[in-house]
Amino acid sequence: MLPQFYLPVVVPSLLLVFSSIAVLYMDRGTQSSYNHALYLTYASLSVSLLSSVLFLTLGFYGYSLFSNSLYLDKIGYLLTIVALVGSLIALRGMSNHMETWRTRSSVLSLVMLTDLGIMYMAFALNVLVIITGWGISSAATYAITMLRKDRRSVEAGIKYLILGLISSSFMILGFASYVVGTGSLSLSYSSPLYPDLLVLGVALLAIAFLFKLGAFPFQGWLPDVYTMADRESISFVSSVGKLIGAVPLLRILTLGDPTTQEVLSVLAVFSIISILSMIIGNIVAFSRTDVSSILSFSSIAQAGFILIGFAVIQINVKVAEVGIFTQLLAYVLAQAGLFNFLGHVEKVSGTTDLKGLRGISKADRTLAFSSTILLLSLLGLPPILGFWGKLFLFEAAYSLPWLVVIGVINSAASAGYYIPVIREMFREGEFTKVVSGERDSVIFSAILSIIVGVLAPLILVMFG
Repeated sequence: MLPQFYLPVVVPSLLLVFSSIAVLYMDRGTQSSYNHALYLTYASLSVSLLSSVLFLTLGFYGYSLFSNSLYLDKIGYLLTIVALVGSLIALRGMSNHMETWRTRSSVLSLVMLTDLGIMYMAFALNVLVIITGWGISSAATYAITMLRKDRRSVEAGIKYLILGLISSSFMILGFASYVVGTGSLSLSYSSPLYPDLLVLGVALLAIAFLFKLGAFPFQGWLPDVYTMADRESISFVSSVGKLIGAVPLLRILTLGDPTTQEVLSVLAVFSIISILSMIIGNIVAFSRTDVSSILSFSSIAQAGFILIGFAVIQINVKVAEVGIFTQLLAYVLAQAGLFNFLGHVEKVSGTTDLKGLRGISKADRTLAFSSTILLLSLLGLPPILGFWGKLFLFEAAYSLPWLVVIGVINSAASAGYYIPVIREMFREGEFTKVVSGERDSVIFSAILSIIVGVLAPLILVMFG
């Protein structure tokens, strides 16, 4: 293998690893040293993003590396790009907010380590790579949740950590069954030795990874963590953090040669969880008046939409992959932007209740328009990115019309709690325009949601 074929992995790895260490020493407690650490983080994430786009464009995919431990493919690149874009958006909102934190350099370091773990899972062809990437990225998100070190954030982080450890146990058991069932550590298996053990392993792995996605009935941690922890920290955990569940699950379900028993099991399990997640998330979100709580339960419903793609991933691979990627990108952009929006609103109006949104459109039209775009993207209104994500997912599930109908009904029903949030921003009230990193994050997210939404059909062309 020629040395240049290793560059797509080596370049971002070196950047993220050395930068994650360097920022810890650069920040000496002064504003200028923190700015230098922040700029290094931006630069490392941006160069990693540009290198991924460049190598994907140049055709550096379709081959394995490091003794078949990694396999570079298009979807792996795209998932890495989602993580890096989401990190840049979330970090823009966090940067000014955490200036007074003693742990601010640790946050910068952990954001980069999270992306490093996701990148390796996105290219994983070996069970050990997923376990390692999962360990790095999961530990980083647990810590980020608590690093503000106020009582509510620490309490939320501990709950997240404890339940995360339980899900990790399911992952270890799942991989044990998976390895015995396939007779190999490779994710690219064929003719499994023990098909029943393979199905059991996939089921246990689904439990572990669906915990990270926050799908029903594994969402017990999510509402408390999203509403109690620091808003700007949650902008990262609730967006990029979801990829820690989706990425490894996608690799496990697409790289092997599944048996008929596995295909039917995946279809049945993920369809049921998808439907329950959409229904439960929507029903509970309807009853909430605090916007952070609405977004918390809405994210459970959004996980349900993403799982439509996972239900049919072994039946209609290409369209399901592009649907999952597009919906994940739409979700990451919207979630990162909206939790930064809540952090901004809470600082200005003192609350994240619906009443605290009143007067935004009159005082700050740009913020009102941008947050509206993100909410409509989650709703699935064309031509914003979220519309294409749901359309591709429904197209992937065309052979299951009943699942598509349930998805469409739940998507329409979600207007019942997204529209009131938009309505409150356009009602009379007192709100002051304040320029902040959180506000910038919302605007950038909205711009990207529109631009990528217009270009989204090209994604299907790219996947042939």
